[in-house]
Amino acid sequence: MPRLLEIHKASKAFHSPEGGTITALDEVSLSLSSAEFLTLLGPSGCGKTTLLRAISGFEPLDRGQITIDGQEMTDRPAHRRPVNTVFQRYALFPHLTVGRNVSYALEIAGTPKAEIRTRVGEMLDLVGLAGLGQRGISQLSGGQQQRVALARALVARPKLLLLDEPLSALDKNLRRQMQLELKRLQEELQIGFVFVTHDQEEALTMSDRIAVLAQGQIQQLGTPEDLYRHPANRFTAEFLGESNLLPVALHDGAAILADGQRVPASGRGTSTLMIRPEMLGTAPVADGLTFAGTIRERFYSGTSNLLIVETQAFGMLQALLRADAPIAVPGSPVTLYAGRADLHIIPGGAT
Repeated sequence: MPRLLEIHKASKAFHSPEGGTITALDEVSLSLSSAEFLTLLGPSGCGKTTLLRAISGFEPLDRGQITIDGQEMTDRPAHRRPVNTVFQRYALFPHLTVGRNVSYALEIAGTPKAEIRTRVGEMLDLVGLAGLGQRGISQLSGGQQQRVALARALVARPKLLLLDEPLSALDKNLRRQMQLELKRLQEELQIGFVFVTHDQEEALTMSDRIAVLAQGQIQQLGTPEDLYRHPANRFTAEFLGESNLLPVALHDGAAILADGQRVPASGRGTSTLMIRPEMLGTAPVADGLTFAGTIRERFYSGTSNLLIVETQAFGMLQALLRADAPIAVPGSPVTLYAGRADLHIIPGGAT
């Protein structure tokens, strides 16, 4: 599949108020296919928004190279790059109608009026706002305003769409709806999306691939399933979902737990065994691991029960069980089981 976006060793540092420097990007390299949904995921200050701004041309790099559709973009100004950006604050023109907000870029570019009417109508229909072209922005809900911002960004037919936490201001139900709408739009239009978020569930739901960033570096890049089930390091394991992280010693083809239990594993030295809470259950599993403990807390969510279980060898473990699973009350003993296929040894030791 052709590469739409190529970033090679992008680096950027800022001066701090105290007189030092803050490294926002540290030789970041990644690529994006022509019809791929890539999410930049990480905590505040990890470099994801700086990287997005560098792609758009709003933030010059100190070092590195950016190409879009085979053309060098590193020194090209923002208005000459084949990208559009949807911001966290939609920055719509409050004095213009919905239709004029969407058509603004086409009007500035001198697009013929007949073509503008056609393209604006098509775009409003695509984002579910057909017939609302004459409404004022203040007459729209938050979700509708977000759709206007999307239509405005897409009507110019960019090769690449950049989205900087555009759903963060929406309530939970509307946010979920717009996640599905964004993914549908991306698949229908077949253009590249680079999406910035700190919301792990959002990233897992929408992305073809996820780049997890921390301290200006990519910690891991891969599919949502690969990152969730096989994190490359402890940071990814802890940031992307909940994890039970247990110390193990690698010796003689096995990972040996603190209580003496063993599972097959290669390597030598110390490492970390990851078990996601939903991989623990109360039904015995052959050739797996067993954890006896006492239920300390139980949290019911409607679809599941989260148990906090105190064990002698590993402290507190989290187990996520189906809501209809038989559960004892806090203070009761419980035994948890995990199958071999649901275990993951984090590479590179315990870091």
